[in-house]
Amino acid sequence: MYSLHIAGIIIIGLNLIVTWSAFQDQGRFNDTLLRVGSLKQGQWYRLFSSGFVHVDWTHFFFNMFSLYVFAGRVEANLSSAYFILIYAISLLGGNLLAWFYHRDNNEYRAVGASGAVSGIIFSAIILEPGMSLYMFFIPIPIPAWIYGLIFILYSIYGIGKQHDNIGHEAHLGGALSGLIATLVLAPYVIEQNTLTIILLAVPSAAFLIVMFFKPRLLLWNYGNGKQNQTVDDRYKEQQAWRERELNRILTKVKHSGADSLSAEERRFIEEY
Repeated sequence: MYSLHIAGIIIIGLNLIVTWSAFQDQGRFNDTLLRVGSLKQGQWYRLFSSGFVHVDWTHFFFNMFSLYVFAGRVEANLSSAYFILIYAISLLGGNLLAWFYHRDNNEYRAVGASGAVSGIIFSAIILEPGMSLYMFFIPIPIPAWIYGLIFILYSIYGIGKQHDNIGHEAHLGGALSGLIATLVLAPYVIEQNTLTIILLAVPSAAFLIVMFFKPRLLLWNYGNGKQNQTVDDRYKEQQAWRERELNRILTKVKHSGADSLSAEERRFIEEY
C-alpha cells in the first residue's frame, strides 16, 4: 500500500472537520446534505457540500478508510493536483447521477463521500489493474479489475432493487467519473490497460443508456410490479396518494369542522 500524500491527508481532514461540525448542529447538517427539492431552488452548492458530511461515524470511517487505501496510489501514479481534480469530478459525477435518477422525488436526500471515493478507487484500478485487493467475506486476494467489475455489477443491481439506504447511483456515477477523468488526465493508460477499461466501461455504459432512454426495460423483479416502475411512475403514484388523502381530510373538515382533525392530519395539511 502506498503511503498517504499531502492531498489525501487534506481531503480526509476536511471530511473530518465538516462531518464533526455537522454533527454538532442539525440545522448545519440539513443545510449541507443533497436534497433534490433544494437543488431545484438553485442550491447547487449541495452537489459538493453533501460529499463532506456523513450519516454517522461508521459511515465516515468506511469512506475514509477506503480513501486512505487508494489515495496514495493515485497520487503516486499521477500527482496531488490530479488526485484532487479526480476526487472533485467524481464527487460531482456521483451526485449528478443520483440527482438525475431521483429528480422527481423532491424529498430524496443523500450525504457522504462515497461517490468521490469510488472515483478514486476506479482511478487506482485502471492505473494498476493487477494489484491485489481483499473483499469482505472473501479471505483471498483478487485482482483489482475483478473487484471493479463486481463493484459495477453490484451497483447496477442495487440501483434497480432500491432495497437499502446505500447510494448506489452515487457509487456508479462517481466510479465512472473517476475512470473517465483519469483517462483524460493520463491518456497513456488507455493503451496500457485497454482490456480493463473495456470490461469496466461497457456494462456501465449499457446500463446508463437504458436508464436514460428506456428505463422500462430495467425489470429486476417480475414478482413485484413496483420494482418495474420508473422513478416518474413512483413519483406520480405518491402524488396521487397525497391528493386522495388531501381530499379525504377536506371532506372531513367540511362535515365535521377543523377541530375534528387529528394532529397527524393537521401536520399533513401543513406539509402539503
